[in-house]
Amino acid sequence: MIIKKFQAKTEEEAVMQAKKELGENVVVMNVRMIKPKGLFKWFRSPTVEVMVAKEEESEAVRAKEQTEKMQTENLKDVIASIDKLRQLGEDGGEPSAKKTPPAEEAVLEERLENIQNLLEEKLKKQEDGKDVQAPEAEKKNTEMTEFIRLLYNTMIENEVHEKYANQMIDEIEQNFGEKMKVEHVLSHIYQKMVLKFGKVERITPSKKKGPKVVFFLGPTGVGKTTTLAKIASQFSVSGSKKIALFTADTYRISATDQLKTYANILGVPFHIIYSVDEMRTYLESYKEYDYVLIDTAGHSPNNEERRKDMNEFIHAFGDEVETEVYLVLSATTKYRDLMNITDTYTAITDYKIIFTKLDETTVYGNLLNLKIHTGAPLSYVTNGQNVPDDIELFQPQEAVRNILGGQVENG
Repeated sequence: MIIKKFQAKTEEEAVMQAKKELGENVVVMNVRMIKPKGLFKWFRSPTVEVMVAKEEESEAVRAKEQTEKMQTENLKDVIASIDKLRQLGEDGGEPSAKKTPPAEEAVLEERLENIQNLLEEKLKKQEDGKDVQAPEAEKKNTEMTEFIRLLYNTMIENEVHEKYANQMIDEIEQNFGEKMKVEHVLSHIYQKMVLKFGKVERITPSKKKGPKVVFFLGPTGVGKTTTLAKIASQFSVSGSKKIALFTADTYRISATDQLKTYANILGVPFHIIYSVDEMRTYLESYKEYDYVLIDTAGHSPNNEERRKDMNEFIHAFGDEVETEVYLVLSATTKYRDLMNITDTYTAITDYKIIFTKLDETTVYGNLLNLKIHTGAPLSYVTNGQNVPDDIELFQPQEAVRNILGGQVENG
């Protein structure tokens, strides 16, 4: 892999320089504005610096496509409150990613450099007291070895599973020779993690006639009902989408009452469903609607009877209706338990993942672990109880920054 920076008056010119030197298959990693410095800085125009990477042909094409798609997703606006949602009106009613202002995008590489500086400071402390008379080549090799060890330990501290951390360290050895530099190693790891998170997916309208039916699955206590309410609020209020709310959670009266209250506030239909046939019957009344969102009962992954019931509900419509399944999980759950839960649902259906309670954790390693383990697309994340505010699309760059030692502010 080749990682290199190019500067020009505009981003387009910098990218053209990169393609001229490295070829067409380059991946733009970061773009930032560089302000002029020095005594005569007021008389000089700012320049744009572009960091690009180039890999082998097949991987480079995939990397470019995924990066462009993720950048598009990250430019969507997050709707901050019900009042603001009403003003936006025609935005489409979808919970979106927080808008990333140009100034914030411009400092993305600066964040990466800050992570590098933190790691190098730790490395410098570790080097204190060692033999300063060692040959330069040997000293440099030792420093790189210590840096990679420190990078590995940082991933482990942020709860990246040992197996996946080892895989990424192995990739460094395969892609870099004796002359590798710290900044290249860090950029390589950063990009690889972002790409491993893949394309973030949201709830989209049905391509068939009639509503899209969206099931929310997951263990008890992860926040399924509140998450559904947040999405329902933004669909209904901001985009004027026609939605109906169903619940198949007949085991918890509190969850049923909670969803009914949200439905009354939004002025949307609400039904408790006790059987697959009853669900089909209710759906007939909402053929002109955009979405039907269905809450389900949380259960232990070891409960065979509940799993069978869930399987019947999810596959009740066959190909007649377009359905999606979102598995709602808590970011605070242990990785071993997350694997057990996801393996259970994988045996039932395909799904996308929503992580809740990001405000209750400071490490995001489990998000990467589960993405690699399941291969399922990541979707929304929640960081509080406020409806509809505390929900947004997952942001891979922020998660990777956290995993590599940077701090992500919750809330």
